[in-house]
Amino acid sequence: MSNGEVYYALTLTAQGMSNAAYFSMSPTSNLQISQGGVTLGGTAAATTFVSIYPTELQVQAAPGLISGGVTIITSENNVAGRLEVSPPVNVAVTVTLYGAGGQQLGQFILDPGVPSGVFNFPTGGNAGMSAADALNTVKQQTGRS
Repeated sequence: MSNGEVYYALTLTAQGMSNAAYFSMSPTSNLQISQGGVTLGGTAAATTFVSIYPTELQVQAAPGLISGGVTIITSENNVAGRLEVSPPVNVAVTVTLYGAGGQQLGQFILDPGVPSGVFNFPTGGNAGMSAADALNTVKQQTGRS
């Protein structure tokens, strides 16, 4: 991590999905995913997988619940990206950004039935946290211990 870069926690949730779906959350340039985790609560048999790359979180989820999160490293004054859901789900999909002290810095809601959207959360560049705090926030927000 070079000078000026800070950590944030970025989460993705959808509860009560009636169909299986593929989720892709991709931050824009000058942002990097460092680590993360996903909790899946399937209500039916379906193929599932989780892939966490430096530039994307991918999840294939069964009907039911998805609660995932990643840590973001950046020196930018905003955290922006794209969310894609295929096929669209019957519930809202929420992307939330957390900063220092677990403070919510922004939230984007993709409406039920909508396949994609973009999010952009201004941070002012100074609301970040340590790597350990970012990981702990992801764990707390996704129900992981």
